[in-house]
Amino acid sequence: MKLDSYGIHWFRRDLRLDGNPALANNLKKHQGRVLGLFCFDHKFLSRPDFSTNRFQFFLETMGHLRDELNRRGGDLLVLDVGPKSAYEKLFESLQSARLPLPKTISWNRDYEPFATHRDKEMDVWFKSKGIEVLTERDHLIIEPHEIFKGDDPSATYQVFTPFKKRWLEKFVTGEVQARLNLAEVTDFKCNWQQLFAGKIKFEDQLESYCEKNRTKTTIKIPNSGTKEALKAVEIFKAKIKDYGAKRDIPSVQGTSRFSLFFKNGSLTTSQVIREMGLKNPSRWSDGEAKFVSEIIWREFYYYILSRNPRVERESFNPLYSKIAWKNNEEWFSAWKEGRTGFPIVDAGMRELNETGWMHNRVRMIVASFLTKDLHIDWRWGEQYFMEKLLDGDLAPNNGGWQWAASTGCDPQPYFRVFNPYLQSEKFDPTGVYIKRFIPELKDCPVKLIHEPPQDLMNRNYPAPMVDHSVQRLEAIALYKSRPSK
Repeated sequence: MKLDSYGIHWFRRDLRLDGNPALANNLKKHQGRVLGLFCFDHKFLSRPDFSTNRFQFFLETMGHLRDELNRRGGDLLVLDVGPKSAYEKLFESLQSARLPLPKTISWNRDYEPFATHRDKEMDVWFKSKGIEVLTERDHLIIEPHEIFKGDDPSATYQVFTPFKKRWLEKFVTGEVQARLNLAEVTDFKCNWQQLFAGKIKFEDQLESYCEKNRTKTTIKIPNSGTKEALKAVEIFKAKIKDYGAKRDIPSVQGTSRFSLFFKNGSLTTSQVIREMGLKNPSRWSDGEAKFVSEIIWREFYYYILSRNPRVERESFNPLYSKIAWKNNEEWFSAWKEGRTGFPIVDAGMRELNETGWMHNRVRMIVASFLTKDLHIDWRWGEQYFMEKLLDGDLAPNNGGWQWAASTGCDPQPYFRVFNPYLQSEKFDPTGVYIKRFIPELKDCPVKLIHEPPQDLMNRNYPAPMVDHSVQRLEAIALYKSRPSK
């Protein structure tokens, strides 16, 4: 096959075909002659918050993507080098074999600091080679640069409610509504073998990575891929009207768990809005409105990260950038392992360690406990979550932790400290969730489950490591006594 005009789609966090705008644009430009490429960037793989379990979920999702590409006549090449090295090597090989370079390279935009810096460099490099770059909006419905105060594009919202109001105003416009019309990807007209015509060989790394990484996983990896994601959408359709009432109850499946798929792009918020018939806000039920509000929170945290990249490593609110955290390592270990003596906290941490997931209400409880009861830097907890969560996503995770620690934008005020006992009684009243993850308390009477007395309990379960009432007052004093500069 002679390919005078073809493109390459650079897959990153968009591991799906249908509803993939940059890929669809590239395919249209070349009448289906587009090849898929993924590059393992070792800078990313060496991050301190790298998760073996999340990486395995990603690898298996990529396997489903390749299978679907193959079914439609396309292909995915996976290389064990970063993008600059991968494309340099590829282009040199093509030129040596007297094969044409691609006319276009496409990708979907990302907003994390590392990704934006990388993409700017690659954009310049591709254009220096005379290659057209095609990029599109994808995993957000409305991009960070599209929302600003008044007429000043640099004016940034720092409070969620006015951001949400502006977001909803844009959401109902024809431009944004059109983004919900997700075109299917047509059949591909080439694959890597046809392109190389046997003249170039690359060692694909997907199977090797998948097998090696699987031996390091510590949990059962759930089913992955776009088909599984769309099944989750169908299941949640029947639950969404009760979302407002059940989303805070960790013992029931009241949340969507779409974040597992949002992280790697096997599902996007645009697809969810479309598939669930949520395009018209005037018709939303209370549960639907609450669910969309959570999607807007996700977009808000990406908006904050994009416009304030420093929050990846420091407090959004500079007033709290120099809090004298106690950072007791023994306490931190007890928190990580679910040995604090506070049942709702320990159940949450054990759920995280055993499944790679934690219910969102419990995430808030354990984050508040780490920062306000144990007086440990929120960044310690943020990194641990990223190491363990299958849905670990920089912007929502950072935003959630800074909200709980009262250091972020529009956060929980520092003087409002979650009482773990009251949170437990309110959201797990019969102790079903606690007993699921703390077998030491399986015989504890319901009326005692939230604050079990030591003389009645199995000695295998620890006594509370701190006095909440004392730690609460010390936390308030800690925030008040922050250094001025």
